[in-house]
Amino acid sequence: MQTTPRRGLVALAYRVLILPGVIAYLFAVSVVVLAADRFWLVDLLTFAWPYVVTIGALFLVGALVTRRLKAIAMALLGIGVALIPAFDVPTARPARDGGGGLKVLTANLFVGNVEGPARFIEILRREKPDIVVLEETTRAWDEALSAAGLYPYQSSAESRARDSLKVFSRLPIRAETELKRAFTEERAYKQPLRLELDLGGKPLFLYAFHPETPRRPWQWRDRNAYLSAAADAVKGDLEKGPVIVAGDWNTPTWSPFFRGFLRQAGLASTAGGWLQPVTRFSMKLDALAYIGASIDHIVVSPDISVRAHRIGPAFGSNHLPVIAELSLPES
Repeated sequence: MQTTPRRGLVALAYRVLILPGVIAYLFAVSVVVLAADRFWLVDLLTFAWPYVVTIGALFLVGALVTRRLKAIAMALLGIGVALIPAFDVPTARPARDGGGGLKVLTANLFVGNVEGPARFIEILRREKPDIVVLEETTRAWDEALSAAGLYPYQSSAESRARDSLKVFSRLPIRAETELKRAFTEERAYKQPLRLELDLGGKPLFLYAFHPETPRRPWQWRDRNAYLSAAADAVKGDLEKGPVIVAGDWNTPTWSPFFRGFLRQAGLASTAGGWLQPVTRFSMKLDALAYIGASIDHIVVSPDISVRAHRIGPAFGSNHLPVIAELSLPES
């Protein structure tokens, strides 16, 4: 007796919500996948890409409830298109036994961090990373970390003062240079920091990244130019030794500019899988969940493999540390 009204409600939901929704969803994700490398606002959607995939899954559930094959097929196609960016990311190979080990940690300290350095220093004592790459480093944090005496080598105060980048290392630093790139934006100033480390008498090249956050079109253009210029520099160093790039990239895993950098430079991400943990989150919503994006990365040259990749604990910043345990080539 109640079957007909129920069928009527399902049919109405299909016509009003499900079918228009899956059509709009398929169109939207296709536009992002095809055009994010050309349009600022389209690329910004990649910061929320895991949530976009989740919306597709909800549409699929609705389509399954209505039992309409057309809606089910379109929802599946939309999810498939949305997953393309994740499966298109070059990923470093897992490590096997052998080769020297190296642990790298990168973290954006956040200029508004009110907790102070003590908690972060405890993370360093516990994790014992060999290389630490920091962004938004203030003078007070620099002095506190230096005074902790955990690392015999560190980058210069000039790099911290200029771009708020700081590197601490257990490997000797042979050379430190600021990448000189041509600026096309009037307000642009940021440069990657390039270090040559001594790896048992052989060079290991480390790049510390913190390009502009793409809140405005000029920042988006400059971030993309920053990544492109750095990729060209990395290609030259690949001929001399292993390369590691770490930092706050302000570029999500699913952006075409992240994938483009990896291919242009010949590097691979240490993070695998399409559903990656959030590294930069909203502090206003962190009581409920880490709502944010995966924009802090560690990437490596093909001769470096990955033993482990994980996210560290909170320490008062709106970013979480990213930690990669690497296996270096034996010779």
